[in-house]
Amino acid sequence: MKNLFSKAILAVAVVFTMTSCDKDDELISNDDLPMVSKSFVSQYFGSAKVISTIKDKESSSTFEYEVKLDNGVDIKFDNAGLWQDVEARNDRDALPITSFILPSIVSYVTANYATVGINSIDREVNGFDVELTNDIDLEFDKEGNFIRVDK
Repeated sequence: MKNLFSKAILAVAVVFTMTSCDKDDELISNDDLPMVSKSFVSQYFGSAKVISTIKDKESSSTFEYEVKLDNGVDIKFDNAGLWQDVEARNDRDALPITSFILPSIVSYVTANYATVGINSIDREVNGFDVELTNDIDLEFDKEGNFIRVDK
């Protein structure tokens, strides 16, 4: 009975994902991800199961991949398959894995915000934007040096 319930929940999640996609979104197989994306998911989130993988057309020549995991984490990858955004779906949850984040960023957060976790990290042109589980946003440069609290 429990197995049947789990399958029903998964089926509803897939149907919801498919119906919520706009015309530029395409539900794809995890096998259709670029190798670098598959390696990232396997290396850092290998114990999680992929719920859905979407190829999202951003413009006529660019797109991104969105991967949803069963541990509550969503990952966005660029055209080349490099991670751009990793976030916990619930704003109050910390990412279960931070080993892919530059050690200097993790050390800064641990030293200065010991009672909270990292909810999301975005790779940006000039560095990284980190959102904590207490809604504070921090900016870091490309080397992981703290720049400022983003207001």
